Amino acid sequence: MEALQDVLHRHTEQLKKSYTDYVNNPYNPKTAHSLRVSSRKVRSLLNFLKHTFGEEEYRRLNHELKDLAQIYGPLRELDVLIKLCSDIALRQPELSDHYREMFKYLHQERAREMRRTFNKTNIRTAEAAIESADSTIHELSFEIDGDWDAYIGKRLKKRSQKLSEDYENVDMTDYEAVHDIRKRAKKLRYAARYFGGLTSKKHKKIMKRAKKIQDEFGEVTDARINQHLLDQLAEKVDDENLKMTFQYMSRIEEQTRQP
Repeated sequence: MEALQDVLHRHTEQLKKSYTDYVNNPYNPKTAHSLRVSSRKVRSLLNFLKHTFGEEEYRRLNHELKDLAQIYGPLRELDVLIKLCSDIALRQPELSDHYREMFKYLHQERAREMRRTFNKTNIRTAEAAIESADSTIHELSFEIDGDWDAYIGKRLKKRSQKLSEDYENVDMTDYEAVHDIRKRAKKLRYAARYFGGLTSKKHKKIMKRAKKIQDEFGEVTDARINQHLLDQLAEKVDDENLKMTFQYMSRIEEQTRQP
C-alpha cells in the first residue's frame, strides 16, 4: 500500500507545482497545459483504484479535480487553436491578407480567458481542490481481495481488452463514442505507466497500445473542437475580413476530418 501512496503523493506534488507554475506565468501555454495534465493524471490514478477505497471519497475528489481542470479548459483550447492557426498561416501564407488582425484578436481572447481563471471563485475552487486532494490522499486506506500485484495486473488487462474491443468496433462518425474511447485510453495509459511497475504482469505493451489509440483519436477530437471554435469565432466577430479568415480555416480543419 505504501507504494500506491507514493505514486499518488508524487503526482499530487506535481499538481501543486503545476499550479504554482501557472500562477507565476499564465502567459506561457505550457503552464496551463501542464496544470490540466497534472490534474488529469491524479484523477486517472484515483479512477483506477476507485473500488479499493470509499466511494464517497472518490466521488468528491473526482468532482473537485474535474472542476479544477474545467477552469483552464477554454484557455487550453485557445492555445491549441492559436497553434493550429499559426501552422496554417505558415503553410498557406496566401490564404488571407488579415492574419495579423486575426492573431491580435485571438490573443485578446486568450488574455480574457486568462483573466477569468484568476477571478476569486476560480482561485478558491482550484486551491480547495488541490488542498483536498493533498490531505485526503495522505489518509486514504485501500482494501482489496488478494494481493496488489494480481489486482493491478488483472485490472490493467481487463481495461485493455475492453478498450481494444471498443476501438475496433467504434463508428468514427459517432463523436461522443470516439471522445469516450480517447479518454479511457488516456486513463489506461496513465494507470499502466505509473502503477504497472507494481505488478509482475507485462504493462508496457498495454501502455503503448493505449497511447496509440489516444493519439489517433486525439487528432479526430481536436480537429472537431478546433472547427467548432473557428465557426463560433466566425459568427462572433463583426469584421468581415476576420469572419472570412476564420471561415477559411474552419474549412481547412473540416478537410482534416474527412476519412
